[in-house]
This record gives sequence, C-alpha cells and structure tokens, in this order.
Amino acid sequence: MKEIREGIYLIDSEAFGQRNLIASYLIKGRKASALIDPGFPSSAKGIIEKLKTKGISISEIDYLILTHFHIDHSGASGAFVKENPEIKILVHKRSSYYVKNFAKIVGGAQMVFRKELVKGFGRADTVPPENVVSLNDGDEIDLGDRVLKVIHTPGHSPDNICILDWKEGALFTGDLACLQYPDLNHVYIPAGSPPLFELNDEKASLSVLENLQVEEILTPHFGPAGVTVREFIDRSMNAIDETREKIKDMFREGLEFQHMIERLRADIIRASGRPEEEIPGFLRDVYLREMLKAGLMGFLAFMLEYAPYPRGFTVQKTGQRSRLDGDRGIAGHHIILDGHPARLRGDHHASPSR
Repeated sequence: MKEIREGIYLIDSEAFGQRNLIASYLIKGRKASALIDPGFPSSAKGIIEKLKTKGISISEIDYLILTHFHIDHSGASGAFVKENPEIKILVHKRSSYYVKNFAKIVGGAQMVFRKELVKGFGRADTVPPENVVSLNDGDEIDLGDRVLKVIHTPGHSPDNICILDWKEGALFTGDLACLQYPDLNHVYIPAGSPPLFELNDEKASLSVLENLQVEEILTPHFGPAGVTVREFIDRSMNAIDETREKIKDMFREGLEFQHMIERLRADIIRASGRPEEEIPGFLRDVYLREMLKAGLMGFLAFMLEYAPYPRGFTVQKTGQRSRLDGDRGIAGHHIILDGHPARLRGDHHASPSR
C-alpha cells in the first residue's frame, strides 16, 4: 500500500497471489473515505489486512466505488459489507441491478474464463440491495476536503465510469481503453470484453478526457500510467485501431480463435522488449492469454455486429469441420447471423448486414 498522491493510496490486490495485475485505490478525505474497485472476492482479505497495517479500519471506509460491474473490480464488495454493514457501494445505474443480484456477475465470469482461473476468483458474498447506490454521469461524491466527479465512459462495458479527484487532478479510469502492465513494459492492450463491448463508444469516451484537467492517470491494470492525458488518449486510440486491423486480417486468413490469441500474445511480448523468461510466468502463460481471450471475444462480437443487437447465429460448413466456441476458433466456416453472412464492421468488401 503506497501513497502516490496526497490522500491517494495504491493497494495491490494481488489477484491470484500475483503482484502488479489489479490495483485498488483508497482516497482519504477529511470527512469520508472511498475505496475504488476492491477486486476479486479472493482479494478482500489481503486488502483488509493491508489497510489495517496502515491503521485504517474497515469501519472508516464509507464508500466502495465500482468503476464497473466485472468481477475483477466488484467481486470483493460483499466481503466488505460483511465487515462494515454501513458501507455504501456506488456503481453506475446501468449495473446496479447486477450488483444487487451478484450471482449474475459470477455466472457471467464463469462463462468467459477457464475453470482453473475461476477457482482463483474466490467465493463472492452477496451484496444487500440497500447498500447499493446508483450513480449518474456528473454526480459528485463529497469526501469533505475533496470532491470526486463521476464521468460515464461506456465502451469496455456499458456502465464503465471514470472518477476525477478535483483536488489532486487524479483520474481513475476503470477499464476505459487499455491494460498496461509494468511487467510488460506498459504495452497498451485494448480491454475488450464480451458480449457488450462497444468500440465506437470506447473511442468517444476517450475523447471526453481531452477536456479534463488531469495531472495523474490511475488505472486498475496496472497503476499510474505515467503519461499526459493527450498521450494516454493517443496511445489507447492507436492500440485499439491496430488491434482491430490485426483481428480483421486474422479473420480473413481463417485463423482459429486460439491461434489469434497466440499471435496477439506474441506481438505484445515482442513489443515489451522483454525476453519471455523474464516475464512472470503466471502473467505470461495464463493471465495474458485469458485477458486476450476475453478481449478478442469482445472485439469479434463488436466487429460481427453481434454485441449491440443480440441475435442467434449458426455455422455454415465450408468443406472443413466447422466449429465456433471460445476455445476452438472460427476456422472452416462462414458465420451466419439471422440468415445473412457475417460482415466485419468497416469491411466494405464483405457481404452487407441486414
């Protein structure tokens, strides 16, 4: 637990027992304190212990602010309520329903990630509905000597919010834009997510940051970005556009899903400039692949015009064994949506959508 600006502390949640993957942030005000993104259920105990070593009781935490509902950000919420029944959980109105019905969040995560990783999530406690407070764009959270402004920034998920600490000029981004891990030399990795990733919203949300007075950008994956707002926006936009083009190329090549992941992974490791053996094994061999799997599922959902308007799909064989699932790939078939061949967004050479 490290103070990175006055009254702002970075807490490594040590997800899966690993460092530098998911950060939580404590903001201490004169009248109230807030913890942003408590992490996976299994991270609760460690975060609580770290707070205690700094002389901070859970009873002193007034608010848990969730930048969005995904389990790696919200999972420990119920555990904190158990320790402090008075704590309020603040989340955008688009996802307050899911936080009040936490089994839906758990079930969604279980559908995306491999079983071995799911075991490391830990058991999520339920969240009492009366502890959940819905946020809107523009809301302010008064901590006494500092005010936190809520900025709705959809894209990664429909409910993602950024939090701006006016006093310190610190912006907490949630999963807007890109992951950037220290052990990968902060290579920008777009944070797509199934099934509601909206790339156009993501880019529009990034553009909103241009008008903010920000001195420090603080990300959950992982830590201070160490760049100006302009550079953060540019790097994120470039990474999103480059990744989209790579996926379009791999889609046209007919690469299987897992092969797409491996190519993206190899590109990231190459861009980091670090030999593979110097990258922590869990990040290199497990976590990066799982993050890329989720991201690729989100990108493909968007590019196939599937995510915003849920529709059924079938698979049309093309002379090879056809398959379409999260671990096997998309080679050897055409995807048919509502009777029409799938079209990549922005691909003017493909068949038109409905």
